[in-house]
Amino acid sequence: MTRREIGWLVVRAAAVAGGPQFFADWVKAAPPHAGPPHAHELNSFAPPEPDRWSSYQPKFLSAEEFKMLDAFTAILIPTDETPGAREAHVTPFIDFVINAAAEYAPEMQREWRKSMNWLAGRQFGQLSGEEQLSLVRQMSEEGDGSSEGKGFAVYQLIRDMTIHAFYTSRAGLVDVLEYKGYAYLTEFPACTHPEHHQV
Repeated sequence: MTRREIGWLVVRAAAVAGGPQFFADWVKAAPPHAGPPHAHELNSFAPPEPDRWSSYQPKFLSAEEFKMLDAFTAILIPTDETPGAREAHVTPFIDFVINAAAEYAPEMQREWRKSMNWLAGRQFGQLSGEEQLSLVRQMSEEGDGSSEGKGFAVYQLIRDMTIHAFYTSRAGLVDVLEYKGYAYLTEFPACTHPEHHQV
């Protein structure tokens, strides 16, 4: 899937029943994060949004698949001094988009069902954190052509959607990329360096 295709799927998902409310809540989500405050947090006038995601019920994925996908995305974008996939609510985003695809891209649902079955077949949900990390690393390395396993296709599908979800979320866009929004200058102060005043 290309970035453009993922973007188009998300736009269509926003148009299905429940889509506008889901994305309105998801975009505004301000996750709690233990790291140091960022500049935008110190200067923000908006109070943090309440957590709407702790009670999210999967719509396409089973509870076990949801848990597996959550662990997988947290490996791809871990939480450190900046928010990770969990703080960005990547897994609910993916689940909602896949579920909405029934109306306009059923082949996407089939692809995700095969991928989740592949992970379940390797008992991803029962592995320890270190074992999960090792499997994800192995899957990613299959893309170098040294192996013909299906693991890389699964890895690539989850990775691409995770990246898209994360960097369009408030956590990814504002907290990590420090996007300031559509700002404009109210004044244009002159340069104070004497060497720049010479013509």
